[in-house]
Amino acid sequence: MYVRASIYPMVWEPTLYSLLLFSAAGVSLAVATQIWSHRDERGAMLFIGLLLAAAAWSATYGIQLGLSTAAGQRLWQRLGVAIGGSIPTLWLLFAFIYSGRTGWLTRRVAGLLAVEPVAFALLTLTNPVHDLVWRDLKLVETTVGTTLEPTFGPSMYAHVAVAYVSILVGLAVLFYVFLRNPTVYRKQTALLILGATVPLSANMAFFLGLSWGPFPALDPTPFSFVLTGALVGLAFFRFDLLARAPVARQHVLNDMGDGLLVLDTDGEVADANAVSRQLLDVDSLVGRHATTLFDDRLSNTDSLDALDGRTLAATVEGTEQTYDVRCAELTDVAGEEIGHVVSFRNVTDRSRYEQRLEVTQRVLRHNLRNNVAVIRAHAEHIAHNGHHPEAQRIVDTTEDLINLSEKSRLITRIEGDDEIGTVPVDVRERLQEHCEQFAGTHPDISLECAIQGEPVAPLQDPALFDIPVENIIENAVVHNDTTDPQVRISARRDDSTVRVRVEDNGPEIPDVELDVLNTGSESALQHGSSIGLWLAYWSVRTAGGSIAFETCEGGNTVTLEFPAAERPA
Repeated sequence: MYVRASIYPMVWEPTLYSLLLFSAAGVSLAVATQIWSHRDERGAMLFIGLLLAAAAWSATYGIQLGLSTAAGQRLWQRLGVAIGGSIPTLWLLFAFIYSGRTGWLTRRVAGLLAVEPVAFALLTLTNPVHDLVWRDLKLVETTVGTTLEPTFGPSMYAHVAVAYVSILVGLAVLFYVFLRNPTVYRKQTALLILGATVPLSANMAFFLGLSWGPFPALDPTPFSFVLTGALVGLAFFRFDLLARAPVARQHVLNDMGDGLLVLDTDGEVADANAVSRQLLDVDSLVGRHATTLFDDRLSNTDSLDALDGRTLAATVEGTEQTYDVRCAELTDVAGEEIGHVVSFRNVTDRSRYEQRLEVTQRVLRHNLRNNVAVIRAHAEHIAHNGHHPEAQRIVDTTEDLINLSEKSRLITRIEGDDEIGTVPVDVRERLQEHCEQFAGTHPDISLECAIQGEPVAPLQDPALFDIPVENIIENAVVHNDTTDPQVRISARRDDSTVRVRVEDNGPEIPDVELDVLNTGSESALQHGSSIGLWLAYWSVRTAGGSIAFETCEGGNTVTLEFPAAERPA
């Protein structure tokens, strides 16, 4: 039975322990506020609810300890315990969602789990009617002031049993996550386990009646939430709790079509998805060192760096597949190394396309060159013996085809070689040669060449300068059908680029030509007719430069930009 309420008015005077409890509530509330910005993450709202419940329990207990009357303390005692009774269920639900083990967690199951904390809260708030939660709550004097010494009823023992089972099951789930996941998840999980173990231990000690010095009736559970909040805050801010949870890892590993290995700091496999297991033909990868998994398929794999950039062929799901191997360092938010990730990107379609393209180009180049050589030989014979002007035109056309084939082959070779070096190209010298060449072959064209300074462009091959310049000048000269055809070629250096401009007063370049170059592709309904413009476009892009076209009624301006050599110190 309750002791009779004091006849003195209720006065609240905060004690040192009240301030400690308010601090614990503040820590939990602060962490919950920060997690609110990540509320869209799986399990975030449950965790926020758990922290708010802990904050409310600590705050109400702090208010209770500041009251000197039994009636006042009993009121806040009931309110705090009613709120705190939801913590074990929230913890269990969060543990399952955090770990990704939610297959059984239907709405019906979640609803059934919520029944117990709701029923306990109602029994707690109505305890004066039935005494099922506390048989007695007597006011005792301690060194911290007056506090309630409880005698528990059957409902409290039943709730404590359910609560301990819920917390222990949640801890078991997290411990499994700790054992089965990489380092970053272990640190997160360890902090969560420790954060739950502290209040659980404190609550067990309280229910077992262990002595707490001069104030045995004081419940240490709400005090322990200050440490729980600090540990959870560390997991959130230091190790990206929620944003990098194991459930996200599982979805990424299982749903991605590429292979993935997660390595620890020693280079041993900490996690792997099904694709990587099939690719490497190993049932169990965890614990194996990465450099021992590739046998003779990848040579010189004595270090992780040697894996990066390799290509691996393997049979996956009964089909021969090709994968690019990439190895990257994993770091935490502080920039400290926590392992590596080895990814296997499926490039089968690209590899097959490149192989078909290479074979096609090789066959076409070989057959084209041979067949054109035969045509040219016959045309030269006809031109020499029969003096047919058409035969000479065939000879000139075949020569153009051979030159075109060689230019295309050169661009393809340079574009596919990442290790090719550069040579300095004297822009003044090469432009003057082109101007003299076209002035000699087209004397009816007014050709002007203006070059400022001595610009130099470092290119993989001088042809990457000659091909676009020659084709653009040729396009300006050949298609200029005005009565007074004029072409002006200028060059100068602008900061880190060499800019070459070819201006003419001929007809505008058709929009269809420019649209195709701007999109970078052709279609059956839209295609360009000038291979010269395509060669110019590819050459400049391969050289690391750019090309721009301006058209108007008075002619065209084509601007070519190439990288410039560094200025001498």
